[in-house]
Amino acid sequence: MTTAGVPDVTVVVAVYNTMPYLTECLNSLVEQSIGLDRLQVVAVDDGSTDGSAKELARFATLHPGVFTVITQANSGGPAAPSNRGLEAATGRYVFFVGSDDYLGREALERMVGAADEHGTDVVVGKMVGVNGRWVPQAVFERTRHDATLRNCPLPWALSNTKLFRRSLVEEHGLRYPEDLPILSDQPFTLEACFRAAGISILADYDYYYAVRRGDEGNVTYRGNLEDRLAGTERIMRLTERFTHTTDERYGLNRRHLTTEMSHVLGAGLLTAGPEAAERIVTRARPLLADFATDALLGRLPLQDRVHLMLAKAGAVDALLEALRFEAEHGADLDALPLRFAEGRAHIAYPFVGDPDFADVTAQADRTAHVLRSLGGSAGLVPGAAPALQITASSPYAGYQDLVTGSSLEWVRVSKGEGGPAASTPAVRFTADGDGVRLAARLPLDGLLRYAPGKWSLRLQLATATGPQRVAVTAVSGTATLRVRRGARLLRLTATVQPDGLLTLVISPIRLSRIIAQRLRRLRAIGRK
Repeated sequence: MTTAGVPDVTVVVAVYNTMPYLTECLNSLVEQSIGLDRLQVVAVDDGSTDGSAKELARFATLHPGVFTVITQANSGGPAAPSNRGLEAATGRYVFFVGSDDYLGREALERMVGAADEHGTDVVVGKMVGVNGRWVPQAVFERTRHDATLRNCPLPWALSNTKLFRRSLVEEHGLRYPEDLPILSDQPFTLEACFRAAGISILADYDYYYAVRRGDEGNVTYRGNLEDRLAGTERIMRLTERFTHTTDERYGLNRRHLTTEMSHVLGAGLLTAGPEAAERIVTRARPLLADFATDALLGRLPLQDRVHLMLAKAGAVDALLEALRFEAEHGADLDALPLRFAEGRAHIAYPFVGDPDFADVTAQADRTAHVLRSLGGSAGLVPGAAPALQITASSPYAGYQDLVTGSSLEWVRVSKGEGGPAASTPAVRFTADGDGVRLAARLPLDGLLRYAPGKWSLRLQLATATGPQRVAVTAVSGTATLRVRRGARLLRLTATVQPDGLLTLVISPIRLSRIIAQRLRRLRAIGRK
């Protein structure tokens, strides 16, 4: 509670040309359930020219003693006005709100209450996006008061739209880096989270509404590639200061490699021009050398991995060629053309096969097989020698040249036991104008000698870069079959599991059940 005239919370609002969104933001503050006697609002106008200054003056007149309005020349970013707001703050806690966003009515009361009850220094209230604004949601899976940067997805939610204990901020002299036009809030938030005695995440209420403006004028959408790289560099170097091992840095830096750094080294380089691309890659290389380890790169999506590997090697021309290739063929990896050579398949990046880019070639080569995994259908074939017929297809006629053999394994689902020593199926390929079609006929005699049960099929093709599974996505033709084996009568039922594994259920049919079924049919005929 407020003591000796000290407000519980100071809300800092950095303002630059955000009308008419500013009005809704300020209304959401004065309507907070925490009450105006427990609230201070420090609004810093960073040289607005759209009437924002006039709106701030109006609210200060309507609510004397609540609003402190500071006016300054435009600084070029939100860092300087945020720092001026911190210098004027007197509350026990400080909260930062974007001047184009707004709060849920109970937001401040709930966050201050949580910080007081649990003794946490940082409180993260659930955020929601408005007008298509994307907001990371994984961190808000549940309410918790033991959050850290290591035990939850907090590294993916480093905006400053949080409640901070002001004594923590002042004790460590936390301020926004004013030389960063964008991303200046993330070093501030990251250091506060590293230094916090405790962090609360509140998922029980919509605390913060992040608005995407119609003109996309939010600072989130502004900033050139070099400014974004400068911010990313500051964030990752800060991570280095507060961590001691590669494993610690992995979870923190993966976010910045897959978002900020991938954005910097992505399609925007083509429009930036070759000189800017050279500057950006040259500046990014030391950062990638220190943080983009082989283990971390190996876990990234292929295109991010290719971009970062080429930049790490300083191969600016190859990177630009890769970006042109992707722009021509689309961002969908499945749409990227393949190149077949010497029994291998490569995603046809222009530099693939060049010995100077052997590592990148290997990544494109290995991923090509995963992307082009064969999906097909299966059906039971009746007769004296029952079999399972599998068909699959690939749009690439050259696929058949990759296959050097095939293998088949039956595994009992319930016990994980291996099945019969299956003979290698004969796999036939038929090429046509649409690619290549695969057909495999699998005899079931060996399997039918085993006890009834549920069996899963694993059919794999051998290729130069490892086994390629044939996934069955549908059962076509006969799905159920009756088979006699000596005195036994068996029912075979083929189904497909969600993971693409074909399952064959073998169950005995009792003679008494067959007789009962026939009697029921005779009675039904007699009634007619």
